This record gives sequence, C-alpha cells and structure tokens, in this order.
Amino acid sequence: MFQVLIILFISSVLFSSVVSSPIDDMIKKGRIEEARQEIDRLSTASLRNGNLLHFQALIEEDGESSLKFLEAASGAGLSPEFLEENTFKMALYYMADGDYKKLETTASAYLQWWENGLYRSDMLRAEAYANQNGNDKERANRLLGNLINENEGTPIGAIGLLDRAVSLYDKKAYIQAQKICRQLANSRFEDVIAPALYMLSYYSIEQNRTDDAILYYNLLKEGYPNAIGLDDLVDKFIGIDNNDKNRAAEEITGTFYSVQVGVFSVSENARASSKAMKKYGKKVDIEEKKMSDKDYYVVYVGRFKSTDEAIGFKAILEKSENEAFQVVAR
Repeated sequence: MFQVLIILFISSVLFSSVVSSPIDDMIKKGRIEEARQEIDRLSTASLRNGNLLHFQALIEEDGESSLKFLEAASGAGLSPEFLEENTFKMALYYMADGDYKKLETTASAYLQWWENGLYRSDMLRAEAYANQNGNDKERANRLLGNLINENEGTPIGAIGLLDRAVSLYDKKAYIQAQKICRQLANSRFEDVIAPALYMLSYYSIEQNRTDDAILYYNLLKEGYPNAIGLDDLVDKFIGIDNNDKNRAAEEITGTFYSVQVGVFSVSENARASSKAMKKYGKKVDIEEKKMSDKDYYVVYVGRFKSTDEAIGFKAILEKSENEAFQVVAR
C-alpha cells in the first residue's frame, strides 16, 4: 500500500460551486478534520455526488482509498471544473502503482478531452511512459517528440529529452543517448543534470569505458554529493579489472601509476580533495584538463612503478574513504 498526501496538489484547483467552496477553503487552510466533517454532513444518499467523492479523495492519506474515491467520482456526476484534475490524479496513481494499461487509457483519454489542458505535458509524458513499458515504443517515441517540441528550452522539455535518452539506452543506441545526456549535463536545468551524469557513468561502465565512467561519476559526486545512484555506481565499479591494459603500459619507459581520486569542475574543490589525501603520505598531484571545451581538475594520489602496487593502495583508499577510485597510467 503506498501512502500519498494528495492534499499537496489542491492549490492548483479553482473551485466554483456553492457547495464546494467552503470545503475547498478548509482544505487549502489545512483544516482537514473540519473538511472531513463537512463532507460527512453533506454526504446523504441524495447528496453523495461526484464532487464530494472528489473532495474525499483529496483528504485521504491512504493512496488506495484515495484512488477508489477518485474512480468513484469520475462515474458519479463530477462537475466539469473538477473532472480534469480528477483524471490527472488517477493517472498519477496508476503510474505509481505500475498499472501501465490503466495509465495509458487514462492519459490518452485526458489528451483527447483536454487537448490544451493544464496537465497536457504531464499526460504526454505519462502516456509515453505507459507505452514504453507496454512495448508500444514507436508510439512512446512520437509522444516524447510532441512533448519535447512543445516545450523546447523549458525544464519539462529537458525532462522529455532525458526520457528519450533512457529509451535510446534501452535500444542500445549508445551514441545518440550519450549525445543527449552530455547536452543535458551542461544544461541550466538542475532537475536533469544529476540523472544525465548518472546515466553517462552507468552506461560507460556497461560499455567498459572505465575512464569515462569515472569522470562522470566524479562530476556527479562533486556537484550532487547526495544524489540517488552514487552507491549504485560504486557497486558497479567494484570488480572492474584494468590489469591487462595497465600491464601493457608498464612496458613503456617512464610510465608510472597513480590512483585518480577525483575530477572537479571547480579548482577549490580539487585543492580541498588534494589536501585531504595528503594524510596518506603519498605524493598528490592536480592536473588541469580540458574536456568538451570545459576545464576540469584531476586529483591523483601516489606514483607507483607497477599496477599491483597502485591497485593495493587503491584498495586501502577505497576502504578508508568508502568511495570508488581508479588506477591510471601516467
């Protein structure tokens, strides 16, 4: 059973009927118990209409109970001014419950009834999500295209691009997906930067592109230290074996190995990391690199003659810092 306080959405509704206005005011002002009592008072056999069922859904804290009231309201003479939001909220519940068939039906109906409705963008995304999971990927792609084109240069348009990148990754169209994610990682919309960096790191691991994976992981960790997915990436890094690559590099005269502990877009952060790493008694270097026309600062710890030494020291660092690091040839 999932818990949802649907009250949070109430501020977007404009109530206009005589009966509903006092209840609306009570809910918006947080007087939930008074609203509940008023609904109970009005809920006689003759007055138990769709509007009251809709209000009952709004004050229910239990998700399943709220959904039942929303569904009952939609078939009990709900006033037009409440029907759009009622339909939108049902779609949200079906998405949370993973009921893709009902989600697709409800979102599609919404888009037919309210072609330019208040929640059009949300419903385009919801129907695309339902079709993506229901194996109608071609329709999902068309819906995402509509979402992106209608909201170009906005946060919801960026979210649509993120959804498209997920779809492309699922189809193993890595080059196209990575191009979108790199674009989003440099966007001005905060909501998409962290997931874009996560996907860039995650799928770089999937393709055994360890250097790229570590780069994007470090950028994610620097900019969003509490981001969901950081621990997941650390788990995927564990067990990656670069021995063959690095042993070949050992044959090159002058090659040595270091543990790369961070890639930072802000030089002060790199210096702070460098200072923290000096406690391990190894040489710490900061190198400035330019990638995609942006300056980054890479922090290396230690200078080892062999990969075995570097890997041994990396294990010590990872245990002590509870982070994933990388051995690199320099």
